[in-house]
Amino acid sequence: MGQPPATGLRDQLSLEPWLVSRLAAAQEQLGRLWPLPQLWPAFAQLERGPLLARAAAQEVRHLGLEVNLAELLGLGPEPRPTRPAKALRWAVGLTLAFRQLEAADPSAPLVPSLVGQICLNLDAPHLARGAQAPSPPAGPLAGAAVWTLAPRMAGAGIAPLMVVGLTLASWEREGPDTPQRSPAGRVLAWGLARGLGLMPTGFLGLAPALMRAAQDQPGGLPEVLREVRQGAAWRRWLGVFLGAVELAAQDVANTALAARELYLGHQDMLTTWVRAPRHPLRLLELFLTRPVLELPLAAEALGVTQRTAGLLAGKLLDQGLIQEITGQQRGRRFAYAPLIELLEQ
Repeated sequence: MGQPPATGLRDQLSLEPWLVSRLAAAQEQLGRLWPLPQLWPAFAQLERGPLLARAAAQEVRHLGLEVNLAELLGLGPEPRPTRPAKALRWAVGLTLAFRQLEAADPSAPLVPSLVGQICLNLDAPHLARGAQAPSPPAGPLAGAAVWTLAPRMAGAGIAPLMVVGLTLASWEREGPDTPQRSPAGRVLAWGLARGLGLMPTGFLGLAPALMRAAQDQPGGLPEVLREVRQGAAWRRWLGVFLGAVELAAQDVANTALAARELYLGHQDMLTTWVRAPRHPLRLLELFLTRPVLELPLAAEALGVTQRTAGLLAGKLLDQGLIQEITGQQRGRRFAYAPLIELLEQ
């Protein structure tokens, strides 16, 4: 979908009442997310770790592959597995794409070179068996320039949320016809939302949210995307996109609040039933960021010996808060099972 000129842009994109209502509903749900870091300072840890990993797993499942969320969480925020299967390789590539955008200057446009890197590495081809480092494309990636035009649209007075939706539609139409196009677009939409001052957390989980939002449309999401790609029909797409953002933001808010209630309840349990709970509470906080932990990593993070870390983990085990999932004689591994179950709901 070609970008309209900046002059008169708002007039060209005037919305019917039903789209105005969708826009307002999506903005309202995104607004629910802003107070969460103040309400619960640990939300930032949850957002950067478990919630982002869940979004990567959802994208993989949207591709028809199955990935174990606990396995992905066990790799940490900068996953570097050895010879992973295809599904886990995709999950790792998606996670690293989020990290790459997270490290970028949010005020800078998503330039074609960055967009090309995201697409090229989205399925972590360097981790495939016998793979060599992927060669950079000979020229600019098809459609990559649409992301650089988003600031123009925002500067012309278009609502930031609409800018994200319209840019994503342009990408679906003009981007490369590869399996990476749609998932890369949703990751880039997260980065664009961050740069436009929207709450990016509300754009995690767009893949299943788009499917749900398009359920009442003839042909579902595939037909909506076909219309965008072949006919540049953006209004029905925009309605589905806004509905998806509303659903995704609502889901993230509900999950975060449920995780907060779960975590605070477990804090109270340790404070009540465990003698000298200070270090067990620190370990519980670590599990919030890394729901799957190996004992050596826990010891290093807490600044204690592995023996002490094992004793602390034993106190959480006694209260039923974590499970041992080692499956091997060395390198004990534990999972914050209640949180993982919540993320999988």
